[in-house]
Amino acid sequence: MKETKISSGSVQQGFTLIELLVVIAIIAILAAMLLPALAKAKAAALRSQCVSNQHQIGLGLQMYVSDFNDLFPVHDGWAADGGQRPATPYTTGAAAFYGGQEWPTNRPLNRAIGNPNVFHCPADKGDPLNPSSSGGPATCWDGWGNSYLIAWQANDFRVQYVTGSGGRYVAPSPPIRASVVAKKPSNKIIQGDWCWHGNRSVNNQQAVWHNNKGNRNDAVLFGDAHVEFFKFPDDLLANEAVAPDPNYIFW
Repeated sequence: MKETKISSGSVQQGFTLIELLVVIAIIAILAAMLLPALAKAKAAALRSQCVSNQHQIGLGLQMYVSDFNDLFPVHDGWAADGGQRPATPYTTGAAAFYGGQEWPTNRPLNRAIGNPNVFHCPADKGDPLNPSSSGGPATCWDGWGNSYLIAWQANDFRVQYVTGSGGRYVAPSPPIRASVVAKKPSNKIIQGDWCWHGNRSVNNQQAVWHNNKGNRNDAVLFGDAHVEFFKFPDDLLANEAVAPDPNYIFW
């Protein structure tokens, strides 16, 4: 330290420039070490919240089917099973039948779950099929009031649909019964992060909401209400027309 005399004759201790630079360098090194750990902790917290959300949705579905003669809900639009109506729903192109314009009172699971915010994943990065760079919403929650994509009205990507269509946007289709899911609930996909469909490229970073142990994994709700970070096969897009099979790794 450098001693500096002041007018009273006493001596004041002060840091030299070199000492200050050393302190700043130490702080920078500590920050560089801590920031990755903080980022990992934040990502883990987002994953935990997403798992909690989808588990609550799974329990809400179980309550719903018990009240409606074993039947899953009917709703108009991919996003309209639950959640909110955004201030400005995004309805451009194919997004017109996503159901973002449906009011919360028309979203059947809201009545069973009670809190529309359960349908909001905190890691939501939006839909690569409707990218923000081309005018799409910043997040699926902002565009359609729901961060999760349920298996709706038609079989896709080896997954048997569970909820039905009321006919507003696509042809009417009945929901399935919970007894169908009960055949093998542990690997029956109910829904997942919005980007789980195979037409959302695994190479598109906007589709990577959760980086789990270095891999893109989608948070997926299964028929027994458990949620896991699931890695879909790389050829999922090629399997779009393959019939669901309960003996496969999912159905």
